[in-house]
Amino acid sequence: MSAERELPPSIKQRIARLQQLQQTLNVIIVERQRLEAELIEVKDALEELQKSPDDVMVYKAVGPILVQSDKQKLVEELNEKKELTETRLKLLEKQEQRTRSQLESLQKELQQALSGSSAS
Repeated sequence: MSAERELPPSIKQRIARLQQLQQTLNVIIVERQRLEAELIEVKDALEELQKSPDDVMVYKAVGPILVQSDKQKLVEELNEKKELTETRLKLLEKQEQRTRSQLESLQKELQQALSGSSAS
């Protein structure tokens, strides 16, 4: 496109930064979705463990095999994993908000710069 060749270097840099922010946002969204799914899985497992009697035989997956485990120990591990996942999710949500804000700001800057340069 010939209009792209006419763009000043500063606008080209902003466009490149915009594309980079969009890619970063996509990665953050995918990771957030993965963590949300993991959190649901952990909560479901905890719920099932709470329903079962204390003396029930439980197993946990270790790689491709199941290993017998103590119910209380497994509940503690899952609660720890839940807390860690929730913390990571909160951090990721903040990062997503910050990235979205940067994206919006840069889009506005670009729109103003492009409308100003096209009026010239």
